[in-house]
Amino acid sequence: DSVIEEPEFKVHFDKCLASLQTLQTTNSDFVDCIYLTYVDYDNRLFVYLIDAAEEDACDPGCLDPIYEMNEGLFDDHTKGFDPYVTKTDRYGWLITAGTAIYSDKANRTEGNVVGYAMADISMYTVRQRQANSIVRMFFYMLITLVLIGALGVVWVSLWMIRPLKALTNVAKSYDATDPKGTHDKFQNIQVKTKDEVGDLAESIKTMENDVYDRFNALVETNRQLISSREETKRMQILANQDGLTGVHNKVAYISEVGRINKDIENGEKTDFAVVMIDLNYLKEVNDTYGHDTGDIALIKLASMICDTFTFSPVYRVGGDEFVVICRGKDYLKISQLVEAFKHKVVESIKGSDVHDGEHISAAVGYSTFNQSDDRNVDDVFKRADKAMYENKREMKNEK
Repeated sequence: DSVIEEPEFKVHFDKCLASLQTLQTTNSDFVDCIYLTYVDYDNRLFVYLIDAAEEDACDPGCLDPIYEMNEGLFDDHTKGFDPYVTKTDRYGWLITAGTAIYSDKANRTEGNVVGYAMADISMYTVRQRQANSIVRMFFYMLITLVLIGALGVVWVSLWMIRPLKALTNVAKSYDATDPKGTHDKFQNIQVKTKDEVGDLAESIKTMENDVYDRFNALVETNRQLISSREETKRMQILANQDGLTGVHNKVAYISEVGRINKDIENGEKTDFAVVMIDLNYLKEVNDTYGHDTGDIALIKLASMICDTFTFSPVYRVGGDEFVVICRGKDYLKISQLVEAFKHKVVESIKGSDVHDGEHISAAVGYSTFNQSDDRNVDDVFKRADKAMYENKREMKNEK
């Protein structure tokens, strides 16, 4: 476990990168990208180490989640990543797989897994090759039928003409848009002669049956790919959604903050406001009426926020804290919306015990992005948080 100095580390890193890029170039007809990763088993994260992509390569240390279909590697590190399909705006439609890298080739035990070698293949390439295979298969079959028919007409006697016509008619009626109907026609060919024609009929039926089976296999593969894509999309939604209130969770908030900060760094026009909302008396409600009542209060507050800021994403970033990032229509009337929310809060607690869990008491504060003063979203967040706590003190003083 010796420490590698930074210059030496850079040399090793560059050698590994060059080797991966050579390997990727050699297999460029099939593989889109090859990279090395490490898995943080404790936090269940996928960490990029070396990415051989020529464009838009992931920097060392970039993180991705581990999808559910690959969670088996947490129990067996040597298992690697079973092939799985993803479709994203950044990377496109890919099928990915990975195998374990061992520190000791002669003694491959679970404790010696130090990382994983990964490969991405474009699903568009896979589908194109599948389509080409089907076209070639049908083309070869049609050529075979034509040749056999021509040879039959030339070399067989007249009493073979009828069965040959039966074969020819079925071949001419081949309909790629109706594989089941075509398959039935081939299987229903009745040639009872015990000669070359009979053998030919059986061969053609076997050939068509193989084609039909392959077609069904491709259809099933396509169905599974669609199902996998839908499951991946569902998992992505769940990963960014708060399980209790249904609004976005802290993971989604951090991701959105990262996108906005990148726009700020690039000097792009970024008009937005941050609204902080905190549910009052949640602890008292939980202690007095139970956590189920507290959960109801959180759900009601989330609904109230969404009804007010209808064009903005809402995030639950803590137990009783919510954040709204306002742009567009909501940004242009941010002060009116905040006042409208305060009015809803007042109406909710008017004439009632605010501790009973049935009525919502919440403090709110907001701040807008100032391009000349703010370096990032956190600067705006801090001002909004301060304004929220000032509102909370005002509400306590008014009681």
